[in-house]
This record gives sequence, C-alpha cells and structure tokens, in this order.
Amino acid sequence: MMRTYTYKGRALSLAIAALAAAFAVSGCSGIFKDQLVALRNSQADAALENQNVAEAEKEYSLALALAPSDEHARAGLAHSLYLHAKSNLAGGDLDEAYIEVQKALRYSPKDAALLDLASAIDDAKIRRDIVVSNFPSFKASSDAISALLKANGQMNKEIQFQLHSFHIDFDTAHLSKAIAQSYDLEEEQHRVSQRLIAYKGQVESGAPVQTRAQPQVETPGLLPIP
Repeated sequence: MMRTYTYKGRALSLAIAALAAAFAVSGCSGIFKDQLVALRNSQADAALENQNVAEAEKEYSLALALAPSDEHARAGLAHSLYLHAKSNLAGGDLDEAYIEVQKALRYSPKDAALLDLASAIDDAKIRRDIVVSNFPSFKASSDAISALLKANGQMNKEIQFQLHSFHIDFDTAHLSKAIAQSYDLEEEQHRVSQRLIAYKGQVESGAPVQTRAQPQVETPGLLPIP
C-alpha cells in the first residue's frame, strides 16, 4: 500500500510540477489553477488515507494558497489539523494541541467534533494550571501514593512466593502466611484508595489537603476524694 502511494505520489508530483510550469507561463489561467488545486487536494487525500497527517496538512495548505475558498481543501485541512490536535492531546502536549485546534476552527468554525475537542483542551489546560500552581503539595501526595503502590506490589510478590513454596513442599504454613499477608495487603489497598480519594479532592479543590489534627489524649484526673 505504501509503495503504491509512493508511485502515485511521484506521478502526482511530476504532474503538479508540469502544471505549475504551465501555470506560470499561461499567466495564471483559471483552468490550470483549478487543475493544480485538484491535484493538491488529491495528493492530500492520499496522504490522509496513509495516515500521513503532516503531508496532508502541507498539501491542503498549498491548495488553499491557490484557492482560499476551496471547500474541499478547507474541510480537509480542518480535519488534518483536528487529527494533529487530537494526537497532541493524547500525548500530553496541550499547548501544541491548542494551537492546532484553533487553526482548524478558522477553516471549520462550526464543526461539532472540533468544538468538542477545543472544549476538552481548554478544560485540560485549566486543570493543568491548578496542578502546576499547587505542584509542591500535589507532588508530595502523588509520591506518597506511588510509594504505597510500590510496597503493595512487593507484598503481592511475597504472597505469590508463599503460594509457590507451598506447591514445592506442601507445607500449609506457607498458606497461613500468605493468608495473613493478603489481609495486610487488603488493608494497605484500602489506604491507597483513601489516599487517591483525598488526592482527587485536593486537585479538584486546588488547595492542599489539610492534615487532620490528631486528637489529644487526655490524662485522666484524680478521682475526687469521697
């Protein structure tokens, strides 16, 4: 498929070059311009079919340079920019995704998919700003959760080891130890869940989690003398 596209691409490139030369000689004849725009669009469509978004953007842009109002090129470029922005968002590059989607909206301002993506990017940027502004406290919470998960992973390996050991010597003491460890793991997993819930609330509120004050143990007073 890629080889076929390469051959077609070379043929189209040669045709485009020939038309461009004729286009220049003819003094920008409308017929030659239309043919060149059609070839650029065709080249861009083929690039999209081969998931070459960058090439498609380039070809549609060249078509629009010749015919700014060409609907095919406008729709194609908007879709290419949409795919580019969506890919950037998935990769975590919010700033580049924002730039691409804003470009796309210039060519298709009422496209529902583009508007939804633009909204999703805006929301992500707001959430990012909150996280970045409170990063020190957020990072501490995230690191604590990661440490718990790492410890739980090690505990899970120890349980698996006890089960493996039982299958070697059939000593049920291994199973007893595995059961005890599994109860401990269950408690630790509950701690992780609680930490995650608190972390989510911390991020959504944009404020550091307040450490709950430990209740002070009151020293019982002396009993009154009867």
